Amino acid sequence: MSDNFECAHPILLFAGEATHEKYFSTVHGAYETGIREAERIFQHYRNPINLINNLEVMADISLNEKSVRDNFHVVIVGAGISGLSCALQLYKNNFSKITILEAQDKVGGRISTVRFNDCFLELGAQWIHGCDNLLFNFSKSNQLVPEVLEESACEGKGTFCTCNGNVIETSLVEEVKEIVNDLKSKLEEGRYDTKKIDSVSTFFCRAFSSYISQFSDDSNIDIKLALFNWCMKFESIDNAAHDLNDIAVQSFTEWDDCPEEFYHIEFSNGFHSFLDTVLSQLPNDIIHLKTPVKCIKWSNNLNDFYNQIFIQSRPEDSFPILLECDNGERFYADSVIVTASIGFLKENIDSFFSPPLPQNKVEALANVGFGTVNKILLIYDKPFWKSDDVGFQLVWEDARTQQCEKLSAQNPWIHSISGFDVVQKYPNILLGWIGGKEAIMMESIDEETVGNVCSDLLRIFLKRPDIPNPSKVLRSSWYSNPYIRGSYSSRTTNYYKKGTSLSDLQHPLYSTSDSKNRGKFEWPSVLFAGEAYDKASFSSAHGAFQNGIKVADELMKSCLKMECSQSASFIKVMPYRKLN
Repeated sequence: MSDNFECAHPILLFAGEATHEKYFSTVHGAYETGIREAERIFQHYRNPINLINNLEVMADISLNEKSVRDNFHVVIVGAGISGLSCALQLYKNNFSKITILEAQDKVGGRISTVRFNDCFLELGAQWIHGCDNLLFNFSKSNQLVPEVLEESACEGKGTFCTCNGNVIETSLVEEVKEIVNDLKSKLEEGRYDTKKIDSVSTFFCRAFSSYISQFSDDSNIDIKLALFNWCMKFESIDNAAHDLNDIAVQSFTEWDDCPEEFYHIEFSNGFHSFLDTVLSQLPNDIIHLKTPVKCIKWSNNLNDFYNQIFIQSRPEDSFPILLECDNGERFYADSVIVTASIGFLKENIDSFFSPPLPQNKVEALANVGFGTVNKILLIYDKPFWKSDDVGFQLVWEDARTQQCEKLSAQNPWIHSISGFDVVQKYPNILLGWIGGKEAIMMESIDEETVGNVCSDLLRIFLKRPDIPNPSKVLRSSWYSNPYIRGSYSSRTTNYYKKGTSLSDLQHPLYSTSDSKNRGKFEWPSVLFAGEAYDKASFSSAHGAFQNGIKVADELMKSCLKMECSQSASFIKVMPYRKLN
């Protein structure tokens, strides 16, 4: 017996008179053991599950009978990271009828690389987090990342300055950061009672208040509190949270963190090089751009689906799924994989599926957070900062100058900018981060005004009236995009309070079919993929990539079960008479 697979195949069997339980040493004993082992093989291979227990082996199975994959129509909604990785996995495993419907005029979803002179600037997804994931492996094998890795970001570092133009001592910054980082480590290492549902805000504020109470006579308490508020703003952006009171601290325990030394790995020629590489490995005609799906019509009950799927020239009414698009086009499928963002699904959930999603799926989607984070890229003719500066972090004190109050009153969105980081490799560019409702507010303002206000902000915090306005400004507007409506997912307090399970979120919509050949069976009609569905890497690019592959593998298993069942149905075995 082989021990390489979860459910092993019989490789070497033993028969003969000596192996009979009662009639060893007899001719009829030898005869019966031959029949016994033949029956063992037959019973094993009549069960299709035993043919498909290992996916790598399944992909290599060559059946003499018809293949589901030859005529199986799958439509993928969305050409982001997850949709493309899903399509590539299916295509590499001999699925030939794949269609990707993308609402926008370009592929990539939340990837948005802008080429500016010799710069590759990212307005969306920017990094691979760590080396131990499928996205890094794919990028490394296709030579998309540097041969020698190095940390490629300086987020939240550099000079910490206040709205009154004062530079905060490094020792105070490190003290407050250490407290917050120790609390995060406690969560990430599981040193927390996960039965107690806390918000991120409650957990961190309670712990920091306890720490501060030990130093009531400390003259630096006010500035430490201001630094702590900066840290919470940073966490709010990092978690795409409009309010940290809504984000569950348990989500920190579930996130699978990466080695800190390679937490930010950048592509050598921008994230778009990843898209170009994937597209080069797919057929040219499978992606339909500017084709927004309006409604996915699927059936709970399939009429003889098992037999229809093997017919080469199928009428449209034989497909169990119809996708109606805004432009009037119709597409037909045996299964559809939805990779649209959680933000889009939340907004369109009442009209996007017919029949509607089951209540547990609706509640699961409602309990997943999907906030907005935006980037502001300030491009100057030449840097006004020193060559060894890595960033300028903005810390708001309660007491503010009249100039600062005026700028705040006119532009309330500036309070949610955590700071500006120097973009590595590009010495004249600053990258600002903004999150929450203020990030949405910023999207309604033209880029030139955004850039000028940000320069005003830097003039105040750095006490540098000589800082010029940027020569060019680029900023993202992820919430304004009707097909995305935010940046990435998070797990809310309601996700845990209401007992939402990852299974509720991930679970496909199954249809039931009744076949003369197989009897009743369930088929995954509508599947869901994307960063939000990944167990431990939600909110990340590599989570989106590997979840697309995972869902493709799940659909392959279902198809291969059907292939094996079809093959088994051709086996004709005459009944034999048991020996007396």
